[in-house]
Amino acid sequence: MMCEGRVAVVTGAAGNGMGRSIALTLAREGADVVVNWRASEREADGIVEAIRARGRDTIAVQADVLTKEGCERLITATVQRFGRVDILVIGPGAGWNPGPLEALDAEEALGDARSELAPMYHLLPRVLPGMYERRWGRIIALGLAPPYTSPAYSYSVGKAARSAAVELGWERLWAHGVTLNAVGPGPVPEIGTLDEAIEQCDHAPAWKDRATASPQDVAESIAFLSSEAGRFISGAVVPVRWHDA
Repeated sequence: MMCEGRVAVVTGAAGNGMGRSIALTLAREGADVVVNWRASEREADGIVEAIRARGRDTIAVQADVLTKEGCERLITATVQRFGRVDILVIGPGAGWNPGPLEALDAEEALGDARSELAPMYHLLPRVLPGMYERRWGRIIALGLAPPYTSPAYSYSVGKAARSAAVELGWERLWAHGVTLNAVGPGPVPEIGTLDEAIEQCDHAPAWKDRATASPQDVAESIAFLSSEAGRFISGAVVPVRWHDA
């Protein structure tokens, strides 16, 4: 198992998308997992049950990581239960505001940029001191791979800002034994049910029969970056390509 004995915090882990698959996969690889949720308590409870079924310790923590208070609550609860954070996965970010540049709603567009950067700016100062002290840590953000060509201008700008935060910040962390990377998927479809997400995580037929990238592909790349195998990768924005079936 690639992440055995580590403590992972996965933000935005309770929906039908990438966060859920990331939480399940890090548990599969031996990590204890904090399942962060904002509004999907029932879904979070189901993921916690699935993680416990793998023999890993886990808790669900309600917190809005787009706010300072939510980030404080999430990390405080994690440290109270597990004593530390080894792996931090930052998922939630910009909304989908498709207006072109000449028709932008300025407040919504500015909100997209803030939503991408706020979790990083509020979470990193709360986890990095402990990682520096232990000289080990993995931080992975979900972003968008260059050249940032999504149809939504302000969404792309926000994702580019998050990727820039990785590319401009990794070197300082590297000096302390901590890696900082991003994974940039394209339009990855959701997995409809928890059972199917578990099946993909276990590399059963739902995984083998996929026609394009799924949340599980993203989860596999994050598990690798979170492991000792990813020790010498930092400052990267890893693309996950999709295929038009």
